[in-house]
Amino acid sequence: MTKMYRIESTEPRYDAASLWIERLSEGLTREEELELQSWLTKDPANPALLEKMARLWDKMDSLSRLSTLLPQPVSTMESNRHRAPYSALAASVVLGLSMLLLWNWSNDRGFTLQIAQRPAEIFYETAIGGQQVNQLEDGTIITLNTGSRIGVRYTSKARVLNLEYGEVHVQVSKDPARPLSVLVGDRVVQAVGTAFNIEIKPGREIELVVTEGSVRVGELSPMDGVEQNNVKIVLPSSAAVVTAGQELVMDDEVAQTSPISVAEIQVKLSWQKGNLIFAGEPLAEVVKEVERYTGVEFVFLDENLKETHVSGFFKAGDVEGMLAVLKENFGIEFQRESNNRILLYGI
Repeated sequence: MTKMYRIESTEPRYDAASLWIERLSEGLTREEELELQSWLTKDPANPALLEKMARLWDKMDSLSRLSTLLPQPVSTMESNRHRAPYSALAASVVLGLSMLLLWNWSNDRGFTLQIAQRPAEIFYETAIGGQQVNQLEDGTIITLNTGSRIGVRYTSKARVLNLEYGEVHVQVSKDPARPLSVLVGDRVVQAVGTAFNIEIKPGREIELVVTEGSVRVGELSPMDGVEQNNVKIVLPSSAAVVTAGQELVMDDEVAQTSPISVAEIQVKLSWQKGNLIFAGEPLAEVVKEVERYTGVEFVFLDENLKETHVSGFFKAGDVEGMLAVLKENFGIEFQRESNNRILLYGI
């Protein structure tokens, strides 16, 4: 069992937090839980302060019950604004509030605690078939497509998004003093005020479509990253510039920019309205796209069917509607092997 010591401080809140950690390690009565709940909500700084004390004494396990002591933040409609919610202590850990604890030894004062707080990274994600629109603190709007996850970290000098997987459309609020950067692997897409769409495709190929303004694209430098309270990302002057009406497709070896028409952009962004539009794509690509929204696997019993060119308008996730069109217009039959597996074959 870890031995507990109290840090004597001239700041009463630190003493209170230290006391609560000691109580938590011993277990709380219902009356004490209500008292702790009142203390946590009394000052917005108290939850973070309690976490600092828990990390100091290696007592993070004592905080596992705190999620039941405070009401969970009320989720906004996914199709409307979603601001970073105020959270209880347990939620602040999930959101990645990192504390750097530095210890100094003083002969007559015991331990002195110095705390450098890194900016919190807040995560947004969608399940298969889900979509989500979030308005960030600066007015920037991010729209996540199905099966996507993105981290958001803002500082006084930079705005950084980290797309881990999936697809996002970003409508950037202008702030010349704080460029917005989207990290995708070791690539950086940077903008001041613009709109663009990024998708991480199977095989880690990255597709960027700029719909408004322009962005700069480069590789993440080893010098970039988090330095205590600051996030520093600087692209060289040689970074590629992609403007509205252009598409950039890149992988680990090649990056290619090409023009894209308004009609093509509408097709690529039709997912934002819950639609899928195809204009002559091979059926193999069509079913792969449908799989993203449904989790259903399509198996071709006739390999030649993969090259069937399909044009049409479908609701994202409407498997039955797509199968009906394939049968009526292309003579393609299907058989359900299970709820999540469908066999396709010709007549």
